[in-house]
This record gives sequence, C-alpha cells and structure tokens, in this order.
Amino acid sequence: MLAKVEDDMIERCKSLLGRHVKKVEDLPAGWDANTLKAARRDVPGVYVAWSGGAAAPGSRAAINSRYAVYVVTGHASGERVRRRGNGREMGAYEILERIVPGLHGMTIEKIGTLQLERVDNLYSDQADREGVVIYGAVFALNKMQFPAALDASDLADFATFHANHQVPDGPDTETHQTLPTGSEVTP
Repeated sequence: MLAKVEDDMIERCKSLLGRHVKKVEDLPAGWDANTLKAARRDVPGVYVAWSGGAAAPGSRAAINSRYAVYVVTGHASGERVRRRGNGREMGAYEILERIVPGLHGMTIEKIGTLQLERVDNLYSDQADREGVVIYGAVFALNKMQFPAALDASDLADFATFHANHQVPDGPDTETHQTLPTGSEVTP
C-alpha cells in the first residue's frame, strides 16, 4: 500500500510534467549531501517520498500518512531562473503550479485521497552552493489502513468450533459445535 501510493503519485507527476523534467522518481531517504549532488545531475527533477505518519485511532492498524514531493531545479543563470524558469527550462514555481493541484484531491484506489498540507521552501546554503533550489509539497493521506495481517481464505478447514463467552452483567456461556465433514455432509 505504501509503495502503491508512491507509484501512483509518480505516474501522476509524469503525466502532469511530460518531458519538461528530466527525472521523476521515488526518494528512499531524507536529503543529504550525496542526494543533493545526485539530484543536481538531473535537474529539473521531482522526487516522491513517504515521510511517515502518526497512528490513526480505530480498530484497524492505520496511519495519518504524509508524502512529500520535492522539486529540484538548477540553472547557471542564477537563483531567479531556478525559481521562475526561462524559455527553455521550467522553473520550480511552474512545476509546483502543475503538481500541487494535480495531486491534491487525487484518489488512490482502495486507499484514500491525497490532501495538500503545505508547501515549503527548502533553501539551504549547501543547495545554493550546488546551484539548485528545492521546494517540498507535503500531502496527507489520512486513515490509511494497513492490510489485514491474515486473510480468512488462508485458514485451514476445521470441524470443531469452541468458544467461551463472557457477557457483562450476564452469565458466562460456552459454545461447542462439531461440524459435518466429508461423507456426513448431505445435499
């Protein structure tokens, strides 16, 4: 389920941006010096990363998940062109103006709907020295349920059912049932 959301977001970004970016892919971890240098080689680029989530209340294992989309642009003409683009290359603002509305409200089949949470300017001195600008758009996917740990179809057949019941303000009861099997089953 986590990978499906990431993959669907990547496919949507590719369809929104077409050939205007060199790379749209997942990002396995947070930004560091090596990630920044690698991203610099393929600008403009878009990177999607699952950034975790807090537990959501309920009877099933679920989280209020967060996915970040990082936009990285670089241009020799300076920081302004990195943000705004020029006639030949998209800038970070143009990319954000396509992907933010394109991902906000996107329904991931059987999982949920992405909701824009915030957009951040991730300026750093190191990024500036590398000649890139980085922006991040964070999307929430609330009450994202983990799949059941067991599937009922994986259970073996059984012939005997036994249960003890404790009912508040009532008597404890016991159920024991032997089910017919094989030749005992009549049509």
